[in-house]
Amino acid sequence: MEEKKIAILIDAENVSYKNATQIMETMATKGTIAVKTIVADWTKITGAKKVMSGRCFQTEGWRKEANKHSMTAIQAFSYVSGKNTSDITLTIIAMKILFEKPFVNTFCLVSNDSDFTRLAQELRENNKEIIGMGDRNKAIQEFVNAFSEFIYLGESMDDSDKEEFSQNLVTECINVDIDKNDIPISKPVKAKKTQGKKAIKNKSIIPDEQLKTLIDIIETAIEDTQGSALYSVIASKMKKQYSDFVPENYECKNTSALIRKILPAIPQYVEHSESIANNPNGFIMMLKRK
Repeated sequence: MEEKKIAILIDAENVSYKNATQIMETMATKGTIAVKTIVADWTKITGAKKVMSGRCFQTEGWRKEANKHSMTAIQAFSYVSGKNTSDITLTIIAMKILFEKPFVNTFCLVSNDSDFTRLAQELRENNKEIIGMGDRNKAIQEFVNAFSEFIYLGESMDDSDKEEFSQNLVTECINVDIDKNDIPISKPVKAKKTQGKKAIKNKSIIPDEQLKTLIDIIETAIEDTQGSALYSVIASKMKKQYSDFVPENYECKNTSALIRKILPAIPQYVEHSESIANNPNGFIMMLKRK
């Protein structure tokens, strides 16, 4: 199997800097990271006289993480208010890597912005693996499905970031000429949002739509083999339809652990293992009807 040579591209203004370690550690387990690029309008740290919606602290947080993880930070000036030039800049960088660095066979795009859907499709059509990373509550399904694989991040850009920003704005942006009246005052984090996050974190089975598809895949595999559905077949066919069907999104180490976590929802099947010839420590995992 060809070793993965990975290019990580981060939309710094769209994803919380608190996810930096998760991004780097997750991709390091998948192959060799050849490119680490992060795009933002870094003048929002010390350039503008007015700071909106806590973005100053957000980009400052990413600046520190970029230094820590040795990322290449690219400047994308916001010439017109309301226009996110970071999207275009990141897309240009991705296409340059595609044609100038053919050894890169895997792209990791970190963003919640569905505008990158066409970029993901183009990279995939050029025979590249494209892994997406974003927030579970912000990345729409059509965007998620454009990727070969989509991994959900653990931290969202929500009121907690804005609260941290309002407490640290003066010290983090000490060189910015700021009117005190321009400093946004964050509201307390609503209990409803906190409860929602806990519900997602503790979720132990896949969504109903995916569960129905999973059962169809298992039944087809059992019919084709006259008795069993291999875990490898189940995982491969599921991920072709749902790019977010990956163990990481359910706090599992591998496919076997994920399917075991789902088993209580499909009690009509039982896990079965068969030893591999000439490999006493190896097993082939599968499901069979009870």
